[in-house]
Amino acid sequence: MPESLSTHINRGGLHDIDVAPSFETDDSFVVSLVNHGAPIHVHLNLDDDLSDAASLSATNHYIEADSTEVVRVRVHDGPASGKLKVVTGYGAESAYVDVDIAEKNPEPDSIPIDESLSKPKRRPATRTDESSELARNLPLFVLGALALVLVLGVGILVDWVVALFGTIMVLVGLGAAGYFLTS
Repeated sequence: MPESLSTHINRGGLHDIDVAPSFETDDSFVVSLVNHGAPIHVHLNLDDDLSDAASLSATNHYIEADSTEVVRVRVHDGPASGKLKVVTGYGAESAYVDVDIAEKNPEPDSIPIDESLSKPKRRPATRTDESSELARNLPLFVLGALALVLVLGVGILVDWVVALFGTIMVLVGLGAAGYFLTS
């Protein structure tokens, strides 16, 4: 939520203006016009120096009795300083606020990030990592052993050359799978 400059109208009497003498910010802010009495027209104006760095959403405001209106002041450049003029009673009463706009911090909520964080870090393999990887790949080894037994069984029944070729193919497949799983 943007900072707020509270301005009290009609608190001490008709057309009375009660506002802080100065206000400092580095970003857009709101002027909170709090009416403590009868309905009233309020005019807001930024002097030349301040209007170079900020702008009002609207200058003339009608405020109902005992209500509040919020006026946004958009800061688009800084640093700057100047006066915000608050006028009631069609110029009968006026008050000035010295507004100082500090240079805006470009990224106040940012956190600097070291470039080394973008590169993944390798953890050295520990004993628990090796045993958990072996447990995770156990079904593959069991399936490979069953395939080897099946190829040998078929080779005994059919032909030893086919069994030898099948055994070599299963061992190559298991070796490749084991290499890719552990690297």
